[in-house]
Amino acid sequence: MMTEIIGWTPSSHGLDPETSTLNDFLGPFGLQSINDNEDFPAVRSGHRCFTDNDFFYVIGGYTDLINNGSIYKEIWAMSLATFEWRRYETNGEFPESLASFAIIQIFPYSKSFILFGGSGTNFGATSSNSFYLIHVNNNDCTIESRKLDVQNTIPQPVYGHAMCAGEAPGKYYIIGGTGGTIFNFDVHALTMKVNPLAENENEKLLWSCELISRNVNYTGRYRLEATYDEIKHRLIFFGGGNNVEVFGFETMVVLDLETREMMDVASVPDAEKGFPPCRRCHTIARLDRRVIMTGGMDHTVGENEVATFTDVWIFDLNSFSWSKYEYFLPKPVFFHDSVMTEDGWLLSFGGVHKQIFPAPRSNILYGAWFGVPTLKRFSLEVIRKRYPHMFTGLYCGNLRTSDVIDVFNLFFKKGSVEEKERKIIENGKMKFREKGDRSRYFFNANHKDYVVKHEAVGVFRANRRRLPHAELAREVQPRPRRDPGLNEVLNRILNFVNIIQLPREVEDDESGEDEGWHNEDGAERGDH
Repeated sequence: MMTEIIGWTPSSHGLDPETSTLNDFLGPFGLQSINDNEDFPAVRSGHRCFTDNDFFYVIGGYTDLINNGSIYKEIWAMSLATFEWRRYETNGEFPESLASFAIIQIFPYSKSFILFGGSGTNFGATSSNSFYLIHVNNNDCTIESRKLDVQNTIPQPVYGHAMCAGEAPGKYYIIGGTGGTIFNFDVHALTMKVNPLAENENEKLLWSCELISRNVNYTGRYRLEATYDEIKHRLIFFGGGNNVEVFGFETMVVLDLETREMMDVASVPDAEKGFPPCRRCHTIARLDRRVIMTGGMDHTVGENEVATFTDVWIFDLNSFSWSKYEYFLPKPVFFHDSVMTEDGWLLSFGGVHKQIFPAPRSNILYGAWFGVPTLKRFSLEVIRKRYPHMFTGLYCGNLRTSDVIDVFNLFFKKGSVEEKERKIIENGKMKFREKGDRSRYFFNANHKDYVVKHEAVGVFRANRRRLPHAELAREVQPRPRRDPGLNEVLNRILNFVNIIQLPREVEDDESGEDEGWHNEDGAERGDH
């Protein structure tokens, strides 16, 4: 079951009343048109995405269109009910090295996630090995970010690594990456543990990191992907590369978490198409026991030749087999990112289209269904079909698929903008657009205000502008909904997570890392 996303920006919501994104299956991976308005994320690569089933989020990324290379220090959220974007205001200790970093949600589809590593524009010199716990609040469009104090064996500053959740709540794995000149294939385990003696909120959770595999018998790699096999209790690694090699899929490298032994396991090819070509800078997304892999690139196919991919492959964890999907992405892409909703909606955003300098980047969002949409999502489409003109407006950015009735009540308010609403909007310093039928929205984005230029190792700050004013959430929204703050989320996590014993510390032996590719003139900018 496949469909494309309709209405990628507010200005593209002029749908015919008879159209419906889920009832008219228009074709896979539909290419969306964009305009010059700055009310959605700008082109980028090396970013990360996640979803909580109500919103699709884009974090960070790299662009060469500002200051000859800049990092976006920002988080955008797109409502999956209306497809409208909002950029969130960041509060607390927010990371700076936001190219080729990695994230993992605290638990599936949560609004809290861990962010680790990444690089600034001076790749390698601005790499990070800091951990952050970040929580999003959709009602007031804010981010709470806290730097974590992680004990024991911390990975070296790294970017292009992978992260995945492990066998229990509070267990996460960090794999591979590079510091700019050295590539590794190390595996670290990050463990979250309850602190029963905590006297304040910041100490309720203890964090520990352990090196569980040095992998001296395997070549280092970056921009790989990884997933946890919950049945066989092992990590499975997908592709990746370094300066001289890009890795394939005929055999999959697997880490047995019981024995901590790395091994090669033969996979089963597609009956007609064989195995996926070698690649790095691809993405994977999980749906039950299926892993969907999209895009990527291989710079080793020939002298001065780079292969870039549009193909989509499905890896079955039960049969350990590959199947070539019948549809393709509209354009080759790498350094993009993809996520999967709980009901099987694959969403893929951004990336690089060609390995040239300057590299053409994208802010296109593709969507494809690999599962069956929920009844709530179908119900929302019924409302969209009946009242399409109401699906762009002042309230759209916070509407959620899980609140179908609220969606209807919010949109079915007729008439022009009230004077008190206009004053609130002006106080929030928001650009305002209105049509006679109340189909209206506001711009809350100037992407140039949310970029940070990295020169060398040090402290960097971005200009920030307040977005939605607190009064907007209190007075304008007819049925306000309170999202829990970070501390409340942590309390829920404490109730959800069983106390996990911190793993034993492993001595850090001699490095088996391999020297790798580093272009001092900045040519690697096209890779982020």
